[in-house]
Amino acid sequence: MKVELLKEPFLEYGNDLISDDPKMGISAAGFFSLSNNTHRSELHYAIIGTSNNVESVKQWVAQFENPIEATSDSVTIVEDADIIDGEVIDNIIDAEDDGTLFQELALQSHELVKLEVQQILDEEAGETSYSTVNKRLNPDFPGFNENHPFFCKFVNDEANNILILESKIREIMDNLETNTFDKLVHICDLYIEAYKFLINKSVSKAEVCFIAIPTKIVKRLGSIPFKGSRFFNLRRYLKAQLITLRDAIPVQIILEDTFMGTRRSIQDLSMQAWNFCVANYYKNTGTPWTLSLKDKNSCFIGISFHKVLSSESNAMRSSVAQAFNYEGKGIIFVGDQFEWDAKSMDTPAPHLKYEYAKKLIENVIHEYQLYNKNLSPNRIVIHKTTDFWDSKTNPDYAEVEGLKDGIRQILGNNVIIDLVCVKSAEIKLLRKQGNYPVIRGTLLHIDEVTGILYTTGYIPYFETFPGLHIPRPLEIGIYEAESTLKKISEEILALTKMNFNNCNYYNSLPITIQFAQKVGEIIQYMDEGTTPPNKYFFYM
Repeated sequence: MKVELLKEPFLEYGNDLISDDPKMGISAAGFFSLSNNTHRSELHYAIIGTSNNVESVKQWVAQFENPIEATSDSVTIVEDADIIDGEVIDNIIDAEDDGTLFQELALQSHELVKLEVQQILDEEAGETSYSTVNKRLNPDFPGFNENHPFFCKFVNDEANNILILESKIREIMDNLETNTFDKLVHICDLYIEAYKFLINKSVSKAEVCFIAIPTKIVKRLGSIPFKGSRFFNLRRYLKAQLITLRDAIPVQIILEDTFMGTRRSIQDLSMQAWNFCVANYYKNTGTPWTLSLKDKNSCFIGISFHKVLSSESNAMRSSVAQAFNYEGKGIIFVGDQFEWDAKSMDTPAPHLKYEYAKKLIENVIHEYQLYNKNLSPNRIVIHKTTDFWDSKTNPDYAEVEGLKDGIRQILGNNVIIDLVCVKSAEIKLLRKQGNYPVIRGTLLHIDEVTGILYTTGYIPYFETFPGLHIPRPLEIGIYEAESTLKKISEEILALTKMNFNNCNYYNSLPITIQFAQKVGEIIQYMDEGTTPPNKYFFYM
């Protein structure tokens, strides 16, 4: 066994600038789209909400036009997740979610950890410390406008804003003869009808729609009991209904507490601005940054699993495949539901039958080719959240043969195939000295095909660890590959920087499987017979 430290991956921005830090790269040279003639100088948006909420959202977005000074002395990268039995599980509730209790607990835990660490540092220093803003970790926001560095601005056509009447909301909420579930559905129907009007009858074309949800709705209907111990989530249901409509445009659901500034948040306003503007620029088909890789003809595919909400027996599963190129342009493909009996199979981690695996990968590659102007990759890298089974392991679940045959059916026999298992590791490394965990990029070689990779950890550039929990590394297992463990680990580390839903320095998982849980959460609320959209930005 040996331990080595991988170099922090670089990203590419406008004017061919190379930097490992998205905020620094954008501040210096702007978005990558400026370099490949795909840049758009205006981002047209519409708002759906009550009259007061529409005005408040407009004001909230307008403040991002101007520079915003960073004020928080501590910034936490909260995209922390585990991979359990093939399913991606977030440790922190999504910023759009209604999990107020969980969010409060996370914030309380975060504050306690900060206090304990600061007390230790104070004792060692022997003096009182004074809080300062780490401007590398949390730089000032330069302002999203037509000038440097973004060269893009938000544009709102008043005619595209659709009002939800307060009286209709009260009528639904106060109806004593309607049960809670029906109230949730009726409230969502108000927004769905407004959204339909927007995409079908609006005078001008909006490129993204902001949905403003009042706090009183979230508190009463945000998450309600459903089928025993499960819960039915308003935001996920609403998003699922909207993005499956014909001619749908990307949506951003914003809670009233967020745009009114009354919600406790780990992020200050400058960080909110960075994340919000980058995410919506990407939703407008822009490219904020790209991977700085010599190999630009590889297709990175993640395969993961999720439980089906409507399953009575809790045995139904569905697969989610996500494919990305070096620019972070991604497509999503949802496989058919299938039953997985953990007891009879002697493992809770799902696997695929030959025909299922073959069909899934063929569909993914076909969609990937269409999305990339019919350009075919010469290398396929699959990141799977469960071990690979072949016909020798289990003749009924020959997923390896199915995946390889499907790939070669479309791309020919000369295509390079790397099959890699990515899951949470049980092994942890400790530093002998210092107050911080191991450095991000630390790779422990167990053997030639197995490694322990720290995608989170101490960042020398920031001089801190911007995390909420003790870092949990990933176990990288190569089933079959032409590439070395080091190369595959370097690519996984790079892919942790490709989540355009924020402007973080990194996330805990590669983008190939990072969004698996969010996709799974949304698709199970889609009506039977509907086709899930295949663009990654719809699920952001």
